[in-house]
Amino acid sequence: MPTSNEPGKAIYGILSATAAVTALVSTRIYPNNVPQDVALPFIAYSIVSQEPSITKDIVSALDVIRISLDIYSTNYDTSNQIAAAVRVALDGYKGTINSQVVQRITFDGQSDGEYESELGVYWQNQDYNMRLKRDRA
Repeated sequence: MPTSNEPGKAIYGILSATAAVTALVSTRIYPNNVPQDVALPFIAYSIVSQEPSITKDIVSALDVIRISLDIYSTNYDTSNQIAAAVRVALDGYKGTINSQVVQRITFDGQSDGEYESELGVYWQNQDYNMRLKRDRA
């Protein structure tokens, strides 16, 4: 039976299995939309793009996926600790997680967002590229 190509399953699986990440955010790791009253800190991730590898006559066996992660915290130092833990977990990752075969994840950059004074929230963004193998069956 073919496995589905779901990059979000891989990202969630890696982050939720990394003790250094869960020590800081528990299981508050969300795809796209975060529940309204979720406690801080948390991580939100989204799939920015998913591009197939070019092949001549068959379906692509490998997709290149651009992933964006947003880290939110009430403390600047905590947001930096989370960002560092996420980078260690994801950058250079290779393996199979949640039935997803990850050829490699590479870090593509990080930036600080503006401090939200009304909410008292610090924000950081990280970008990654993931090469995800596809089952062509």
